[in-house]
Amino acid sequence: MKKVLGILLTAALLLALPAGTTVHAEGYDPIMKIGLFYDSNALVAANLQNVSGMGEGYSFGYFDAEREFVPTYEVYDENKITVLKNVNLWQTGNDYLESMPGSYNSAVGAYCLQVDALFYDADEALEAAEDFESAGFEAYLCYVRGGFRVRVGKYLSAEEASSARSSAQRVGYDLVQRGPSSTCYTVVVTGTDRILYQLDLLGDFPLGIMPMSRQTWFKQTKYYGGFEYYRPAGGNLNVINVIGLTDYVKGVIPYEISPSWPVEAQKAMALCAKCYALNNYHKHSAKGFDLCNTTDCQVYRGTNGATSVSDEAVEDVNGRYVVYRGEICETFYHASSGGYTEDAVNIWGKDIPYLRAVEDTYLERMLPYSNTITLDDISWILQAKGYTTQRITDVYVSRYSAVGNVIELTAVQANGQRLVFSGDRARTALNSPTRGVTVGSHRYTITGGAGGSTVSVNGAATQTGGLYAVGGNGKTAPLDAGSAYVITANSVVPLQITQNSGGTPGTYRLEGTGSGHNIGMSQWGAYSMGQKGFSCEEIISFYYTGATVSYYDPN
Repeated sequence: MKKVLGILLTAALLLALPAGTTVHAEGYDPIMKIGLFYDSNALVAANLQNVSGMGEGYSFGYFDAEREFVPTYEVYDENKITVLKNVNLWQTGNDYLESMPGSYNSAVGAYCLQVDALFYDADEALEAAEDFESAGFEAYLCYVRGGFRVRVGKYLSAEEASSARSSAQRVGYDLVQRGPSSTCYTVVVTGTDRILYQLDLLGDFPLGIMPMSRQTWFKQTKYYGGFEYYRPAGGNLNVINVIGLTDYVKGVIPYEISPSWPVEAQKAMALCAKCYALNNYHKHSAKGFDLCNTTDCQVYRGTNGATSVSDEAVEDVNGRYVVYRGEICETFYHASSGGYTEDAVNIWGKDIPYLRAVEDTYLERMLPYSNTITLDDISWILQAKGYTTQRITDVYVSRYSAVGNVIELTAVQANGQRLVFSGDRARTALNSPTRGVTVGSHRYTITGGAGGSTVSVNGAATQTGGLYAVGGNGKTAPLDAGSAYVITANSVVPLQITQNSGGTPGTYRLEGTGSGHNIGMSQWGAYSMGQKGFSCEEIISFYYTGATVSYYDPN
């Protein structure tokens, strides 16, 4: 057996930060759990490799309820390791397969023999394991609740394990048979069947690994921090990066904005990313982690895209957050407002005092978009999304906010009933990559259409579909040509409605500017402000009404 250092449980060091994580001089920097592979992407086997390639080694253990790493066992001079779920697996190259291929290098069976005694000291357990190895058996340590078990062999069936038991017991230890466990994790040297370690905590905590190198490769991506492996319902491995908030943000901002952007814009982005993370701390807790690494949360890809400039921008705002009346703000952000951000209450129905509409004074990248769409397109999109089974006969903007953003969209069905899409759905209802329709933001107009008629309201051309007339009986009716009248000084005459020219009945032009939900900071606006010499504090106070950039400590 390769000599490995076992750590006494009584002297186990509780580490507040993962190895390889930056220890920052000051400020609140909590530990985050970021899901890398999970759900349908969960893995049978997950490889790790030290970035340096020098084989610094790894510490095995678990993260306790306070997210502190509790080491139980260490290996040195190992560069590449692989975590396996505890089932029969066949190794070919660096891959481990659940189904036996036509050819393979070796097999890692999930059946074993176990010494029927619990060792409270890893060195004592190692001595027992070495006794078996001296007799020609493979032996390794498995950490369980409260101590270590010594396990022998890696058999593909209970029958194979039973056949080996009588000869293995001659070593001098009582042995019991063990089969696959839904709470067990196996660590091997990558590309081999050599088991380094197992952990089976019977559901208390999943496996944690702390690389001794500064950065670690996983799936062609470099990461700071440690890793946790979680098997929901005893299935495949959810792979989780356990990392301090500041180092996490270093892997966010290069993918949310370019590292070539003005440094003050990058600092503002870092502040927003940190606050967003803390406000969504347990978004995916049912899956064993806080945030995912996709746009569902924030794009996070480790250190691959980071630069010294982007890292420095994150470090420069260490310990500081966007704060409103002593609380960390929900710092929503988007690519471009197209000219005006929006009140959160108009989009999400939640009145947040620091998320108010702001004229994007310095914005230069409007990100225009335009679509020509037909009633066939609109009908198909709304039917495909499950909003209706009817054909659509008209669509129009039925309500703009005070700053000119669309906050209500109406579609008329063939039966005369109206579908009203309010708030965020006024932006997303018609979006369809399949149909080639893009509604980039809430800042858009729709012209043309079935009726194709408009009337002037307060000097602005508005489609009649969004207007209603009140009759003498107090009832309302849609304002359409020929159905509404105006009382003049001399008589009652029909309301004159101007027909749009150049349009095709049933065809609409949807045009707008911007990209995103229009709430909070406009990233391209921050870019322009940074180019003009504004500080990150000024950028933040511009987009988040009444908020400040302050040091924060919940303790």
